[in-house]
Amino acid sequence: MSDIYRKCQDCGTFTLNEDYCQQCGAIINTQLKRKLQREHQAIEREKRAQSEKPNAVTLFFQNAMNHSNIFIRLIVRFFYSIWVIVLAIGSFIAFLIGYIAA
Repeated sequence: MSDIYRKCQDCGTFTLNEDYCQQCGAIINTQLKRKLQREHQAIEREKRAQSEKPNAVTLFFQNAMNHSNIFIRLIVRFFYSIWVIVLAIGSFIAFLIGYIAA
């Protein structure tokens, strides 16, 4: 194992082959610091994704598909299938424009 001297950014002491400073306890290994930051960011992204609510259109379709009247459920399923087709066509057009522009 090679001898690696790392300088602490907080207190300025040099430490041999350690990830944490022996004086103040701060992280001095940059790879470990980046790994911990990435893990923290992933946890924050996951929390934000769980806390986001669906948009109004999706919420409307979800509630209407569980309606007690079968006639309303059939109408909603018909319009939902049209909605999905419109979104598919729109995303395909966006893909083509992006592909052509690049």
